[in-house]
Amino acid sequence: MMTPRNDESPVSPTELGPHARVRAIPDPKFRFLMEQVYVDNPMWPLSDPTEAVLFRHFVQKLAIWLDLCDPEQNFQTKIPKQAGTCTVLMNAIFALASRHMSHVSDHDPLASNRYIGECLRHLKPILHYPDTMRDENLFAATIIQRVWEEMEVVIMGQDHQGYMLSIHRFVENGRLTPGSLSAAAFWIGLRQEIYIAVMSCEKVRVRLVPSLIDQSFSEASDYTWANRAVVHCAEVLNFCFGDEYRSATRPARWSELDAWNRQWSINLPTYCTPIFHDKDSDSRFPEIWYHKSCHAIGAQHHILAALFLARYDPNMGAYTDMKERIQSLVRRICGIGLGNQWTPPSMFTACMAIAAFAGECFYDRRDQEAILSILRKTEKDHARPTKAVQEKMMKKWNWAPKDAGMPMALDEQSE
Repeated sequence: MMTPRNDESPVSPTELGPHARVRAIPDPKFRFLMEQVYVDNPMWPLSDPTEAVLFRHFVQKLAIWLDLCDPEQNFQTKIPKQAGTCTVLMNAIFALASRHMSHVSDHDPLASNRYIGECLRHLKPILHYPDTMRDENLFAATIIQRVWEEMEVVIMGQDHQGYMLSIHRFVENGRLTPGSLSAAAFWIGLRQEIYIAVMSCEKVRVRLVPSLIDQSFSEASDYTWANRAVVHCAEVLNFCFGDEYRSATRPARWSELDAWNRQWSINLPTYCTPIFHDKDSDSRFPEIWYHKSCHAIGAQHHILAALFLARYDPNMGAYTDMKERIQSLVRRICGIGLGNQWTPPSMFTACMAIAAFAGECFYDRRDQEAILSILRKTEKDHARPTKAVQEKMMKKWNWAPKDAGMPMALDEQSE
């Protein structure tokens, strides 16, 4: 959060701690509200054993969902430390952990609502202050609340996307420098936006921040290679669902994106490639194993972009050829998900590809059962909502109502 010096010049967020910045806020009302967000004495040790369990569950089970492509692992390391003095951040952690545990265990299903209510009680009054958008802890808390909202679809049956507008504002008005917590939050927000775009067949609405993006093929870390694929996926979605696809320049832009997609594969360092790839597996999907989450997620977003490029190819030849390619790509994304279940977002991305493409390209009953098994396993094990996608698939495949509740046999693959 930005505050004035004695000479009214702005103070860098790294120059002062949050409490000093709060005390320096000139607006007394805003200062009072921020004093409710930041406490002087850290909350350690937590006095409630249930909340201690929730905190540990977030750090050990859920933060890894968010730190996929972040070499600093901010949500596993920095966020837990800063939550000790930031009430909004702490309650966001409690809310998400509580909701996840209520889906996968017998944890109180109402507890999560209380924590999210505490977040909103402190956040709502300050969201219209510009300095709020420069507070990296509140940006991170909003990202966590968005994951909570995605999980709420299991209960509510609909994704209201209520937190995405705030995420857009943090991206537009925040200070996003490479390696910062805000930059880490941006990358998570972008992946959340890609999920919405794929499920809704629309453009990615969050701004692509030039200072954070590297779309070259120069030597870089494996995290950068993964983020290059994520940005490319966003650009492909913007092409497919934006004005470019209806313009006269459509063939040229498609060729440009397709060329980039191919070059990413050609230039990808060998240490980012699978450690095992069994193309001849007896499973419905190839076995593909990676040893780092960013490798799996980067590959899946690269393939997801290739799927949309194939589906929206303005030079498309035989429709059957296109369907065969789409089916092959979907199998690869699903194979990555099943082969890397130790990083749950790989299963989430597989479900995205299934939602967008599997309904029209898979005719074999055994394929269909295996696909539904992925959807059901993802919801059961990780509280990721897939019921609507399951129903959509069965409708497209003309399944009889009696088939909807049948158990699906999922080929066991390495986790």
